[in-house]
Formats: sequence, structure tokens, C-alpha cells
Amino acid sequence: MRTLVLAMVAAMVAAPVMAKDLGNGLSLNTEAKAFHKVDGETNHVTVEPELRWTQNALSIWAETPITVYESDHTSGSDFAVTNIFDDGQTPLLEFGADYMINDSTKLYGETSYDFNTDARGEVEIGLSFNF
Repeated sequence: MRTLVLAMVAAMVAAPVMAKDLGNGLSLNTEAKAFHKVDGETNHVTVEPELRWTQNALSIWAETPITVYESDHTSGSDFAVTNIFDDGQTPLLEFGADYMINDSTKLYGETSYDFNTDARGEVEIGLSFNF
């Protein structure tokens, strides 16, 4: 647990969480997470920057989860961000679009692209309800 706390503090200092309005409907949102996987017995710290363009009811976005720290990382180094451009360690690109039909309903489409395998992920198209 001590390792998780230390990794979380290091990630918060190195990459502060932010949301920034860039104007013309563009925004940059960043989420940082520190978590422990109980079954896998590993600790993780991730940073996920998202660029979003919103115009009226339409919102188009792209994001990439970046592993900063992971105990027993496949690269051999727990501080995984140092291996981000190594073969087989590049982050996944996720992107999609949302269309708000009303305050509680949106139509969405999303997919991903894995630079490690040069493969597109599953395309998901759906309708989401919030209540």
C-alpha cells in the first residue's frame, strides 16, 4: 500500500490534473487515477488526457490512457512512462462522438486504435440514457 501512495503522489506532482477551455468549443480534460488491482496484486497510476470539441449537441473527442506506474509492468520497469515509446508499450488511442438528443439521452459512437498491433478496436454505436 505504501508503494501505491508513493506512486500516486509522484504522478500528481509530475502531471497535475486539469481541465482547460481552449476556445472555439475545444477543451482539454485530464484525469489521473491511482488504483490497486486486488486479483492481479498490482498497483497502478494512470493519466488520461482528453481533447474534446463541442458544438451545440455534437461532441467529438479523443483520449489516450497513459500508464505512469504499474508494479510488475511488462516492460520490466515499474515506472512505465519511461518506456512509452518502446516497441509494444505505446498507448492506445480512443476516440468517438456523442450527440445529445435531450438532457438525459445521447447517441454515441466510439472505437480505439492500438499502435502496438496496428489494429482498430471494436466499433461501438449506441444510445445512452441517464436517469
